[in-house]
Amino acid sequence: MTELDPRQHLLSSRRHLRDASGTAVSRPVSFAEEAAEQRENLSGGLDDARATITGTEALASAALLKEFAARLRHDLAHGTIAPDAEALAQVATDLAERMTKAGGLTD
Repeated sequence: MTELDPRQHLLSSRRHLRDASGTAVSRPVSFAEEAAEQRENLSGGLDDARATITGTEALASAALLKEFAARLRHDLAHGTIAPDAEALAQVATDLAERMTKAGGLTD
């Protein structure tokens, strides 16, 4: 089992799998893995949405995503987090922009 390193892994999620012998195992999720998975999830666009949120909820979500991305980039600049966190910061930034537009604010 891989040890969780908060400089390289998400704190909120683990992958639950089975090893070659069928034994249940869990492992930390890297920033790059999460970024790739979320990019894939988002590739369908907002028209693919199955849930509806209000404009206010979209804008609040966008603000939280922007803060998350800024904190990742702060840690990147100070060398306290793995460089692949930039990929996750970019996913958060892109989604924040989509949420801002969905909330009714456009550039």
